[in-house]
Amino acid sequence: MEIRTFEERYLVGAKSALKSAFYRENSDETYNEWEFAERLPGSDGYIPELCIVALDGEKVIGYNALSRAEIGKNSGLALGPLGIRKEYQNAGAGAALVKECIRRAKESGYPWIAVLGGNYYSRFGFESCRPYGITVSDDDLENDHLQILFLNEGCRDNVSGQIVYCDAFYDADGNLL
Repeated sequence: MEIRTFEERYLVGAKSALKSAFYRENSDETYNEWEFAERLPGSDGYIPELCIVALDGEKVIGYNALSRAEIGKNSGLALGPLGIRKEYQNAGAGAALVKECIRRAKESGYPWIAVLGGNYYSRFGFESCRPYGITVSDDDLENDHLQILFLNEGCRDNVSGQIVYCDAFYDADGNLL
């Protein structure tokens, strides 16, 4: 497996990997994780060097991106979507993509990364946003899944409020996808 920076030539493979990971019967074919891969490069939050793919030869087997986000007056990053083709899951590709994104974000000087996800992310140092007063919406269930990784410990006590993602995360009516 090799990790590379996303390029347009990987788009079809990245969408296929994400669809393999996330597709469920009756999924919205317009706003979903696999269409996000196409929406992100035209977004205000796109950071080319923080969007990556995992390859098996030339086959895209996974995708992960970090994009610009704001919590209150603090700028940082949002992780996701992270997706690995079903037949490659549980073999380390997802962890490799997350670790590489974290490494690149630290190297670039970003202070934090937020993710809306499950317990999977705690192994990388992500923790609940609740103690910091960070929310994603008025929905408590969604807020329970919002996590943050502080890359700069000095900002830990200064980050609170509602997270606002880049425009690729919202539909035409401004609803979080």
